[in-house]
Amino acid sequence: MGSEMITAMLSDYLNAHGWLTASTTGSALGLAYKQVMARRASTAREILLEELAHCRASATDPLPDDAATVTFRYMRAVQEGAARLNLRLLAAVIAGQTNGPGLYADEFLRWADILAGLRREEVIVLGVMQRLNDQPPNPEHATNPAFLFWMECQSILNADHGIEPHVSVAYANALLRTGLVQLASGSMDTPMVPLPTFALSNLSALLSVEGIIRSERNAVMP
Repeated sequence: MGSEMITAMLSDYLNAHGWLTASTTGSALGLAYKQVMARRASTAREILLEELAHCRASATDPLPDDAATVTFRYMRAVQEGAARLNLRLLAAVIAGQTNGPGLYADEFLRWADILAGLRREEVIVLGVMQRLNDQPPNPEHATNPAFLFWMECQSILNADHGIEPHVSVAYANALLRTGLVQLASGSMDTPMVPLPTFALSNLSALLSVEGIIRSERNAVMP
């Protein structure tokens, strides 16, 4: 029921704002705006429906106020020009909440504020950090777990994504603003290194960042 309510709320929102079809009247500027918003709204609707398709029946139906607030925040990201990848992250949070403890506006708003403005490269770095953080501790890292964790992250980012170590540091430091990443003691040569916080573990209960990247890549490929 949770996914059906969100879908219905989204349709009502789009109809209320005239974004299901662009108006053919009005000024050229107004028409162009409506056409752009209609395309963005159509994309956002498609992404949300794709993520909600993975939902199972929820034991807890969302309250109408919560469903409306979540819909408005999702569509605000659309209005602000959020990229497809960011919209998919938000849609995955909605689906993850629906599959889990239930869809609550305050939790969704917290995640939306964190994820809506991430750059693609930041999402990639976050995905690698999440993947390693979700794995059992590496026994080979026992001597200096924080430093060796980050060295492994950098190795993967360089090998799989072509992100140079000094660049990955910059993106990881930018993620400090999200509360998903913190600085921890590293080594003599690298005194501080980025490390996941408990908040990133909480996000893992809702979605896999690398899974979202793959889903989006597959969605846009011909």
